Amino acid sequence: MTENAETLFVASEDIATALNLLESVEIEIGFDSDDPESVEQAILAVEEAINARLSGHRGDARIESAILRVKLDFRCAILDQASSDEDDDGPISSVHTVH
Repeated sequence: MTENAETLFVASEDIATALNLLESVEIEIGFDSDDPESVEQAILAVEEAINARLSGHRGDARIESAILRVKLDFRCAILDQASSDEDDDGPISSVHTVH
């Protein structure tokens, strides 16, 4: 029983570490809101950065769920900003921080 409790503790520590890394993601992106390809490239860049940051902590369902949630939050933020900046000229550069 002690062995199982110790294993659970280590798994919990790994999950806590991964979630802390995920909560501190800060990514600077630039995109042209008039160019759907530019917007999609910005989204992909964010997803790749998140994947790279969490590469050593993948596999647990709770971590995967949190990663998907953060990616969706970033995607929505980028799409919202792109749609609100449609009337502006030139590319935009944004910094989004997830807490």
